[in-house]
Formats: sequence, structure tokens, C-alpha cells
Amino acid sequence: MGDVIRTVHVGLGPIGLEIIRAGVAGRRCVPVAAADISPGIAGRSLRELIEGDEIPEVEVADDLTAALDVAVEADAEAAVVCTGSHVEAVEDQFAAVLERGLCCISTCEELVFPWLRAATTADRLDGVAVENDAVLLGAGVNPGFVLDLLPFVLTRVCQSVRSVHASRRLDAGRRRQQLQAKVGAGMDPEDFRALAAEGQIGHVGLAESAALLADSLGWPWDEFEETIDPVVASEAISSEHVDVAAGRVRGQAQTLRMGRVTLELVMALGEADRDEVRIEGEPPVRAIIEGGIHGDRATAGMVINLLAPMLAAEPGLRTVTEIGLG
Repeated sequence: MGDVIRTVHVGLGPIGLEIIRAGVAGRRCVPVAAADISPGIAGRSLRELIEGDEIPEVEVADDLTAALDVAVEADAEAAVVCTGSHVEAVEDQFAAVLERGLCCISTCEELVFPWLRAATTADRLDGVAVENDAVLLGAGVNPGFVLDLLPFVLTRVCQSVRSVHASRRLDAGRRRQQLQAKVGAGMDPEDFRALAAEGQIGHVGLAESAALLADSLGWPWDEFEETIDPVVASEAISSEHVDVAAGRVRGQAQTLRMGRVTLELVMALGEADRDEVRIEGEPPVRAIIEGGIHGDRATAGMVINLLAPMLAAEPGLRTVTEIGLG
């Protein structure tokens, strides 16, 4: 294990806090600064937010600039940004980090392959990263591993690949409240369909996963078809956070086809957790992970394990399929 990396953490929601907890416990990082705009978090110490004597007494700033000033003074090497899903909305935060010469890893879903929807912004950020000898990297589990990096790694044993099909199913009832709300649990099916038609519901990052995988395999990635449908409860089902009557929505089923890549994502209360990759090629490959990979904990694992490889990568905007894995 190498030296512990000094980090600044931006965005302290459930994922942001889990990354700190895991990073400190695994001696991957030591937080030296933090920022969050939430009134209930800003001004408090990280040790107040995360139990454990090993968590440093770092005060959470309510301003990114102030946190970065502290980070630079403390010789930080990297920033972990967990604030938004869309690259264009988080661009200024990424640029501010990179301009301080800090490498930046983020759970921003679109950042896994930003050239699909935000190519101009991606090219701009790549330039800022190169100019400041820093690396910008999008990482996570979905997107970032199960439906993109994992299938890509599995294709490495194939002499040739004709198509890739990857699916992820998870029991949203066992996940945090925000995810249950995001998949529409408890909604009327017609209301769900109306929101889906307007692009106001659905998982962010599925198309980015497909594009990352296709690009890594040398396939076209600029055209795709995507469907989002409600998963309707045949009988009443409940979680800690929501009661779903029969006939109401218990989650969502999302399918995306991009050339020779097909991705499926089902997130619903009562769904059996399972991840699967099927590769049609020579030789064919089929991998099934019974019980699936836990999203929140595994996202934290991905981020902390990619900190050191990120620091060793060539400057610029990078993807998880082109940097080292440890």
C-alpha cells in the first residue's frame, strides 16, 4: 500500500460521507478539507458527521473556494467531488479544483463519458486539466463499473467480440430513500410515463456506460435508443420509506441499445439483486453476480481504490477503462 493521499471532499451526502469513511478506514486517504452548502452540514466537523476517532477534526466549509484554500495550504493532492449528475452543472467546480493543480475524481454520472452529451464542456475541462498537470476522472459503480468497465475487462479474453449485453437488477427497497424516490416508487404509472416522456425520471448514466464501453471496444457510440418504463406492483409492497399499493409503481425498467451494446437496468422494490454480463464472441463469456454489487458501498470502494491510479495517469480528462486499476 502506498502513501495515504491527502484529499479535499466536496459534497457530503450519503455517498460523499461513505467515501470518507471507507478511505480513512482503508488508509487510502486522509481528508484535510471539505465543503458542503447544506446548512445542516456546513460549519460542522467531519467527526460530527462520521463516527470514529480516526476521522479527522476537519471543519466543513460552506464555500468551495475556502475549502480549496485550506486544501492547498495542507498540501492536498486530490479532490473528491460528489455534488451533481450532469457535467455542465458541475463544470465550474471541476475547473476550480483543476486550476489549483489538484487531481479530481467525481461520482458525477455523465463524467464517466462526457463526450456523449457534453463534448464541448468535456474538451474544455480536458484543456484545463492538461494545462494544470492534473487528471479529471469520473468513477462509480453504475456508471463506472458494472455496465461498462466490468464488461470491457471481460472482453479482454475474447479473440473477437460480436456484441455485449449487460444487465443490472437491484432491490430499491433496500437502498436509501433518495433512490426509491428517483425510481418513482409509489407513483401512478401514467404519471411515471409522463415524466419519462419529458426526460424527468430515469437513471442518469446508462447511455454514458454504453458509450464508454463502445468507445473502448472501438465501436461507434453516437446513436442510441433508450426506453424507460414503470415496473408496476402486482400486489402491495413496502419498504422503510414508502408503501406501494397494487397497481402503483414499484420501480423502473430502463433499456438502452447502442449498436452492438445492449444495457438493461431494473431498479424496483422487491427485485432480486443480480448483475450479469453476456458477451457474444470467440470465446463467448457469461458472468453472473448473484446478489449483485451494492451500489453505495461499492461506489466508495471504486473511488478510494482509483485515487492512486488517477494520480499516476497522464494529465487530462480520463476514463476508467484507460487508467490503471491499482
